[in-house]
Order: sequence, then structure tokens, then C-alpha cells
Amino acid sequence: MRALIFRNLAELRQNYWFWPSLLTAVAFALGLLLPFIDQALGPGWMQAVPFLRPTGVDGARAILTTLAGATLGVAGVAFSITIVAVNFASSNYGPRLIGNFMGDRVNQVVLGVLVSTFVYCITVLSTVHAQNQTFDGDAGAFVPQLSVLFALALTLVSVGALIGYIHHVPESINIMNLVARIGMKLRESILRTLDEEAAWRRENVTVDVSAWRKNPPDSGSTLRADMAGYLQQIDIAGLAALADEAEGQIVIHRAPGDFMTVDEPLLTIHPEQDEAWMESLRAHVSLGSNRTEMQDVMFLSDQLVEVLIRALSPGVNDPNTAILCLDWLRAGLSAFANREPWQPADAEGRILYTRATFETMLTRSFGDMRQHIAADRSVTLHAIGVLTDLAIVAATPSMLAAITGELDRLATAAAERLPESVGRGEAERALALARSRIESRDRQPIGIGTAREPL
Repeated sequence: MRALIFRNLAELRQNYWFWPSLLTAVAFALGLLLPFIDQALGPGWMQAVPFLRPTGVDGARAILTTLAGATLGVAGVAFSITIVAVNFASSNYGPRLIGNFMGDRVNQVVLGVLVSTFVYCITVLSTVHAQNQTFDGDAGAFVPQLSVLFALALTLVSVGALIGYIHHVPESINIMNLVARIGMKLRESILRTLDEEAAWRRENVTVDVSAWRKNPPDSGSTLRADMAGYLQQIDIAGLAALADEAEGQIVIHRAPGDFMTVDEPLLTIHPEQDEAWMESLRAHVSLGSNRTEMQDVMFLSDQLVEVLIRALSPGVNDPNTAILCLDWLRAGLSAFANREPWQPADAEGRILYTRATFETMLTRSFGDMRQHIAADRSVTLHAIGVLTDLAIVAATPSMLAAITGELDRLATAAAERLPESVGRGEAERALALARSRIESRDRQPIGIGTAREPL
């Protein structure tokens, strides 16, 4: 049940119809409720407000009709602008970034305000009637004054939302803002993951974050995937509680972001458990058709890499955007470098699972973009500087080894792909300076984050 709720919430966040539908339902309810309040209050309350004058039947109908038609037309324009922005982002920055626009709360709320204003005006318009225009022939004219005033207020809100929307759309497709949002999400996701693990340790929940990606053992009970899709979320705390209850150990074979097919092993528990108990484990694991950013930090780093690769493609040739992506990728990797746990893994822990580490993110990111970086002199020099800065704040020897390995591979690729001998010489000198800084890194400023241990 928990996995189903998580999957639905993750999908709702990316669905463009959620907030418009919710606001439309609220507007429809208000359109039915406020006329009843108007009928209970009567028109006399307006006499106590000097700047308000009652509106007649024809005037109320004209106001509500005009407002409904105008807001619906503007909603169509806003929707068209959103589609154009999504198409622009997909073709220029990559199709995987569409979710950043579809999940943009501002776009959803603005469209919801415009559509809900239309629905509210139409609903209230149906309650306005002249004398003898109802089933009861003795009924007099009825104009919901309060409801009409609220329609005018909604119109002002719609105008403000439209002005903000016109400002927001170009800001949202600005490549600097787009990359910054992805980079901040990456850093926040990494810090959230590390904070959760620190909280588990404080609660004496023994969790091993080493790589346990292996085939299920002969002993124990194995839970297998019941559908094809990406592993989106693992409720580690919930699984740890179940392992505590069973006085056993749970080994999770895959990490968030991995694609799985039907019957592939998800996790194994020792000792063996019955089928009903195994199904209770399934509620703590979520699979879906898309990768999400909730626990899959590699999904966010992959987006930065995709933008960088497109920026360095021959048709675009935008090294400044590539440098921007490297800067924000360093922001995320620095969070790993400063916060990596130093204590040894406990193979007897309740939960053994795999998650992305500094080394895996660094190797995957630079491995995918190395050949593109190495062909550009400016980006190569900046990438060497980024790797050097990461080496200075590296917390463990394995991190430092991964960084120096990437520096060596980048230097080799630059020597082969840079077209000018001047650029190759600059890369060699930058690499020599980087090695010098790394060798004397204990005398360099550590930077923002927790203090690292001496190697």
C-alpha cells in the first residue's frame, strides 16, 4: 500500500492536470456554496458598505459572462505557451528534462487559477435569474451579490497569475536557471540520503551501504519483481523494522534507478519466511515506469551530463553551458565528498543494500562526458579544476583514487582529441598544477562541509 501511494504521488507531481483539476473542483464547490450564503444574507448587507452598489440581473449576467469567456481564452493561451516551452526544452536540452517543466508547480497553479475562475463564473451564472424565471412562479429576481464580487476578486487573482506566468516562462527555460535547479536538487537529494543514514545510525539501526549487488543465495526467501520497470523507492527504515521483527537480515540486490524485469530478485531475507510475510515486504519497495529523483540521485546527475553533452555537440557548441553543468555537478559531488561515512561496513547488519556513492557518480558522469569535454580546450581546463577541487575535499582514499584516475583519463583523452598543440600544452600544465595541489592538499583549505579525516 505504501509503495502504491508513493508511486501515485510521484506520478501526480509530474501530471499537468493535478492542480488544475483540484482548483477547478474547489471553484465548482464555491460556485454552489456562495449563492446559498448570498440568499441567507440578502442584499441589505451592501448598504453598510459605502463604495459598493448592488448589481442588477442583466449586469450580473454580463459581468459573469465576460469574465468566464476572458479567463477561458487566456487559459488557452497559457496552455499553448507551456507546450511551446516544453517543446523547446525537449529539443534543445533533452527529452528527460520534460519532467522539470511538467512538474513545475507555477505552471500548474496558473492554469488551475484561470480554469477554476471560468468554472466558478459559469456556476454562479446559473443561479442568477430574473423574476418568474424559476419553477416557482412567485419567485423574485435573485442576484448573488457576494458571489459576483468574489468573481471580480478571482479575476484580479487571474490577472496577477498571468503577469507572474509571463515572467516565469522565460525564466524557466533559461539554461542557467534550469541547470541551477537540477544542481540544487542533486545536492539536496544527496544530503537528504546521507542525513537519513545518519539518523538510522543514531537510532541504532545497523545499515550497511556497501555494494551487495549479487544473485540471491541458496538459503533464505527471495522477493522478486512482479512488474517490469525502474526501482523508484526503497523504504529502508520500514524494512529494518521488519528485519528486526523477524530477527533476520535483509539483503537488497538492486539500487533505486535500476531497471528490472518480471521475476528478477529484489531482496532476500534470512531466515526463510512464508509467502504472506514476503508480500508484506513488497509494500516497502516501489517500481514504476519512470526514474524519479526521490532516491535515485544518479538520475539528476545524468540530467546534468545530458545537458553538457548536448551543449558540446557540433550543432550547438556552447562551452559556457558545459562549464555551468560541471560547476553544479561539483556541488553535488562535494556533498558526497564531505559526508561519506568513514566507519567500516557491518556485514552482520539488519539491512544490506546498494546506493550510489561518490565513486560511482564520479566515474559514471565523467565517463559519459569525457570524450566531449576532451575536444574543447576551455571545458577541459575547467574540468581539471573541478576534479582538483574535489580531490582537496575528498574524505577517503578511495575517493582520491577515483578522482586521480579520472584526471589521468581526461588528460589522455585531451592529448588525443584537442586539435591544437597550444591547447594540449595548456592541458598538460593544468594537469601538473592539479597534481601539485593534490599532493599538498593537507595544506589547502578544506572548504564547506564536515572536516575530513587524514588519509
